[in-house]
Amino acid sequence: SIGSHAFVHGAVKLGQHVSVNHGACLDGGAGGIVVGDYTRIATGAKIFAWNHGIHPDRLVFEQPTESKGIVIGKDVWICANAGVTDGVTIGDHAVVAMGAVVSHDVPSWAIVAGVPARVVGDRRDRTRKSRVS
Repeated sequence: SIGSHAFVHGAVKLGQHVSVNHGACLDGGAGGIVVGDYTRIATGAKIFAWNHGIHPDRLVFEQPTESKGIVIGKDVWICANAGVTDGVTIGDHAVVAMGAVVSHDVPSWAIVAGVPARVVGDRRDRTRKSRVS
């Protein structure tokens, strides 16, 4: 399901039972975004499968763009206000903490947090009653 005021643009493929919550933004660029089954994308998450240069010999609006694409595995939770940059693969069952910025690949089952995001845990080490904090 896609919540109100979510922005989904370009080449975006959502698996089964995926939810994109209110205010999330997915821009597939030319490379596209693939989201695996049962993944949750929380409010305010920003996922951009494109980028532009910042070469000093050109004005910002004249910079070339590139789009490698993003792959998000199955059963992933991308928490509120997290960001995912172009070229990243997020493995199955991973969790991206609130406000994290993912600029490198995330292994399956990893919990990542921070700017830039880094591995801070593994979902398999958490008890059923624990919460991401």
